[in-house]
Amino acid sequence: MSVESTWAERALHYAKHIATRIGPRGAATPEEKHTADYVQRQMQLLGLGAVHVETFNTVTAGWLPITIIFSIAVWSVFACWSLFYLNQGRPIGTDVTNSEQLVTSLPGALVAAGLCIVALVFLFLEITLRDHPLRRFGARGRSHNVMGRLAPAQTMQQRVVLMSQLDTPPATAVFKTSRRSRLFRTLFYLGAASLVGSVILYVLGGLNLWEWAFVFAGIFGMLQSAVIIQSLRADHGDFTPGANYNASGLGTLLALAERLRGAPLQHTEVWIVCCGSHTIGSNGLRVLLGKHADELRTAWLIGFEGVGVGDRLITFTREGWLRRSVHPAIRELIERASKAHPDQPVEARATPWNTVVAAATWRGYKSTCLSVYAQRNEIPYAFNQADTAEHLQLSALNVVQEFGWQLLQEIDRTM
Repeated sequence: MSVESTWAERALHYAKHIATRIGPRGAATPEEKHTADYVQRQMQLLGLGAVHVETFNTVTAGWLPITIIFSIAVWSVFACWSLFYLNQGRPIGTDVTNSEQLVTSLPGALVAAGLCIVALVFLFLEITLRDHPLRRFGARGRSHNVMGRLAPAQTMQQRVVLMSQLDTPPATAVFKTSRRSRLFRTLFYLGAASLVGSVILYVLGGLNLWEWAFVFAGIFGMLQSAVIIQSLRADHGDFTPGANYNASGLGTLLALAERLRGAPLQHTEVWIVCCGSHTIGSNGLRVLLGKHADELRTAWLIGFEGVGVGDRLITFTREGWLRRSVHPAIRELIERASKAHPDQPVEARATPWNTVVAAATWRGYKSTCLSVYAQRNEIPYAFNQADTAEHLQLSALNVVQEFGWQLLQEIDRTM
């Protein structure tokens, strides 16, 4: 048995314990706290330094901001038509001059267009994982980040953060199958585009340049209502057991920590970080980056997400709804590691979802995420109650363990 397989077995041991002994562990739930306690104990047993848990307040509904954003847009339809009829001072059939028509239609159109612009601004902030006032609404709970450090063998010259997530998502009907996920993404993109279209239509209608503008804006409002319904559904469902997504990532992190304890890097300090509340807007990583900004600004961040099932090693070069590109230094790092080990094929892909390092990627950090796919271009069993420990594969964990180790060696040689 190879050395890598031995470490993959350790990763499998950790992952199975989390998935079977703790099980479903939604963001800011007692089960997430149990997972944080388990990871903290393992880090302490492995001899990591400065092991501690950072607790923070967080919302518990990840899609609520999207619901509010598109609700603002739908209210613009009512505002437009209400003000339009309130400003009609003449009986129907009476001749009206162009200036009088403008007075009738323009106020409501401006209010409606303004609401849609506000919705667009909030939507951009939300999908780029920025903080904004709408994220303060809704029920709140306590979540956790677990951290530990491994000192280098010699003088520290740089830092790398290995990351994964503590929580699991709900098995919502919206993402139950690949087809439903594609439908949700398509509807979301159309809804976002309709916000831009609504602004244009309200301006055209307000200036009396097109008599059907307000009607089509109302049709766009129906599309935006469909997004509201889907986003409400996206937050509901029983939490998944989360064996592959993402106990496999936690197990890989702990196995790498154990491996690094016996063979530390020469000039690179390693942080092992397990973030809470990833599934509700990457809140754990946001808190981490805000609290440790000075220490992490020049650090490398490598995430592990869904690495326990499949045979295709994936690195993400673009991610999120707007396909944010990773830092150029990350592309060069992956290319060097791939060339040094041509026997291990690595696929560079884009994903519409936010990975465990998405908040760092949007802020310009040197960050990337490793995953393993099977036949389909998605993480196997994610958002599914079938995500149980018996599906975890030693071969998948072995592949990501070896490539993750090689990335660390390449980083240590990068000064």
